[in-house]
Amino acid sequence: MKLILQLLTLVFGIGHAGLATSLEISCDADYGGKAERIMVRPAEDAFSFQSVTIENRFRFQAQWLPQRSKLKTFLYERRGRSFVLLHASEYPLPPSACPKDGFDFGLNKVYASELEREVFYQCRMHCE
Repeated sequence: MKLILQLLTLVFGIGHAGLATSLEISCDADYGGKAERIMVRPAEDAFSFQSVTIENRFRFQAQWLPQRSKLKTFLYERRGRSFVLLHASEYPLPPSACPKDGFDFGLNKVYASELEREVFYQCRMHCE
C-alpha cells in the first residue's frame, strides 16, 4: 500500500501523511568567503539555466531537468570579456523523487587557473 501511495505522490503530486510532498533543490557556491545560493527550479527546456556570478570572477550555473531525472551544474571562470568552463557535473536524481531525509550531492572543490583560487559548491535536495 505504501508503494502505491508513493507512486501516486510522484505521478499526481497527491500528498499523504508521512510522505514528502514538496521537493526543492538548492545550490551554494562559495569563493573567498563570499557565498551565493541558487534555489534551482525544475525546467523542461534543456537550454534553460539558473546562474549566479560570484565576485565578478566566477559564474555558477545549475539546471534541474525532472523529465530526465538529473541535476546539472557548471562552473565558469572569467577570462577577459568572456567565461571559460572549469567544471561540469551531472547528477542522477535518486529513484525516490523526494527521499525522507533529503539528499546531498556532495561538495565540489574547483581550482581556477590563476593562483589556483578555490571555489566550493554543493547542491542539496530538500523534501517537505
